[in-house]
Amino acid sequence: MDLLPVEILEKIFKNLRYSDLRQASAVCHLWYDVYQRSGFMSKMVLHFKKELTPATIGLFLQSECLYQNIRFTSIPFYDVARSKRNLCRKDIIYEDECFIQHLRKLILKFKDSLQILSFCKCHLERGRFLELVQIVPTLKFLDIEECIFAGEDCDEVLRLPQLKKFNFKYPEDEIQRFESGHIYRNLSQNESCLVKLKVQLFVNEMFEDPDSDLWDQVKAVAKIIKRHKKTIKSFKVDSFNEPALKKLVFEDDELQLEKVVLGELKLRRDDQVFYNFMTKQCKIKKLEIALESSLNSNNDQYLKAICDNLQQLEQFYLDISRNSDSGLEYLQQLHKLKNLVLTKNRNTVSLTQHCFDHIFMPNLRSLGIYYKELALPAVQQIPVSFPNLMALNLSECEKAVTDETVQLIFRSLPALESLDLSKCKQITERAFLGTTGISNLKKLKDLVLEKCDGMTDLSLAAFDNPALKSISLAMCNRITNEGWQQLCLKCPNLTWLNASQCRNFDDESARIVATMLTELETLNLFKNGSLTNEAVYYIVENCRYLEDLCLTKCRGVKLKKHEYFDEKMDRVNKDCLKNRIKRLP
Repeated sequence: MDLLPVEILEKIFKNLRYSDLRQASAVCHLWYDVYQRSGFMSKMVLHFKKELTPATIGLFLQSECLYQNIRFTSIPFYDVARSKRNLCRKDIIYEDECFIQHLRKLILKFKDSLQILSFCKCHLERGRFLELVQIVPTLKFLDIEECIFAGEDCDEVLRLPQLKKFNFKYPEDEIQRFESGHIYRNLSQNESCLVKLKVQLFVNEMFEDPDSDLWDQVKAVAKIIKRHKKTIKSFKVDSFNEPALKKLVFEDDELQLEKVVLGELKLRRDDQVFYNFMTKQCKIKKLEIALESSLNSNNDQYLKAICDNLQQLEQFYLDISRNSDSGLEYLQQLHKLKNLVLTKNRNTVSLTQHCFDHIFMPNLRSLGIYYKELALPAVQQIPVSFPNLMALNLSECEKAVTDETVQLIFRSLPALESLDLSKCKQITERAFLGTTGISNLKKLKDLVLEKCDGMTDLSLAAFDNPALKSISLAMCNRITNEGWQQLCLKCPNLTWLNASQCRNFDDESARIVATMLTELETLNLFKNGSLTNEAVYYIVENCRYLEDLCLTKCRGVKLKKHEYFDEKMDRVNKDCLKNRIKRLP
């Protein structure tokens, strides 16, 4: 092994689990140096919530693990109660200096490994925010969602030279939206090469005033796009409805996008901006679009324009109001399409038996249909129109998904690797006890049956499928310990299990799962009130490869920080446990 080139060692290390990798890194200096490379740093999200304290930060300062992804959620970075705003609309900010110092140390510790930094629903002082972010000059992804900013505008320019992706979402309050738009102005001067841009453009009755802050934000977004037009490949924007706004953003012919998401897009018959955009952006491979129009003929024209011009399209998410199934025949022009999602934003007509008759797409690999009124004949046509499906999502299709539908899927789509039937309340145990079992799907890896009231112990006893890696049975309240035991016996290779809000999941259930599924990497037990500390001990003592354990709102679990490492946990590798359990209440 000592004679192997570093490149070969890297390939070997990439196939090791995290705990084995840590042990291998202690063998010699060479192996430790290979381990320290960024490719082996923890990619797990380090998720800090509002209970974050200097003591908690100290725990991670002692850890040897280097994280690439840190997310702050609902954290007041300053004392919200003591901070005030006077009559001159000038914020008086009170900060806990000890807390800020620990935050600086935390970000400094990970500055060489950190690539993704997220702030969600946090209270941030503008100058402090810029200071903390710019500690990490190697940052590649900055995510800001519904954060409330206070304090005076800072003249300092945001300097993140390696930033590739930026995501911004306004807070819900209208006044706070005005005051958080300064982020666009800070970003518009940043010298980097953005590849992915996701923004919101807040438009209301004040938008007509060209001197308003709203127009300043729009101009800043336009400046960002213009500055990075040669590198941006992915663009997402919500509330993109003003013609002048669309022209301002998309007037540059040099912009060549590969992924576009347009939310809440209201189009008109004479909306030439949209048609011009489709003609120019012929290289788009991924398109998500939500169209709102009262005329069905308009919807058909928009769909025709998309299918005529975007021949390179591989992924298509279409949310469109319609009064008939007309227009869907244009989809057959998309020969390279691999992923199709059809949904609607109004309660109009259902997809009928004729909707897929005229479509044959042998290259399609993933299909999602979100129509509550979906007709059964339309489902029966799916295997004929899309014979090579590997992923099928029929969640919320309450009327069309019955026991017979499930049997049809088992018979007709043997290549399926992912199946989502969540919220299909007509499914009973007969769907899995029929003549064709789930074992016929020999490649099935992911199965979602959330909120399927018909799931019972007998259903799980029929799950004879060792290929299954991931299953979600959230809110399936008729499953008892016998059912969990049958699931573990029939699907021994599960690594991902969601048993959240299952009324009968208790400590004995946790013991069964933990002792029989020792390879589990993700376990979600959200809001299971019957669990106690004993369940946690079973899990962490047996599931040595666990990366994500959720016990949020499990009222019977009363663990405290120091109890993670008490005498009962001595058999667990403490370093592994410290770095792998993401959160415990």
